[in-house]
Amino acid sequence: MVDDETKELYEAYVKRRHFLIDVGREASRSYDKYILTLAAGTFGLSLLFIERIASDPVGQTKWFLITSWIAFGASILSTLLSFLLGQESSLKEIEILDNKYSKAIKEDNKTKNIFITWTKWLNRVSMVLFIAGVILLITFSSLNL
Repeated sequence: MVDDETKELYEAYVKRRHFLIDVGREASRSYDKYILTLAAGTFGLSLLFIERIASDPVGQTKWFLITSWIAFGASILSTLLSFLLGQESSLKEIEILDNKYSKAIKEDNKTKNIFITWTKWLNRVSMVLFIAGVILLITFSSLNL
């Protein structure tokens, strides 16, 4: 027979496990989605700007445009990598939680999830690259108006 403490521990385990699954799902839907949309949309706007307004860019301003495209592309790539690592992170957290429960280990377990670190890092990199792309594109656009 299962005692009350074991039952409470199991209920807390199941609740935390469901929460982590939901967090993994939500992480794949929000921040990354917006960065992808903004980076791809801004890249598209830059193509439209070149076609309709600055078809013959001034002097050495092309490097602003090319560098902004590189930044947007790198932002998109790091976001896509973040998707993959975010999924791995959720799975690793579930594995860590399963191990904690099965061994009845308290929350101060020393097991670390490297995927969380990488996912956070890639999200920050994608934001920095996106901002760099926007600044470079604005610079290019203002010099070619």
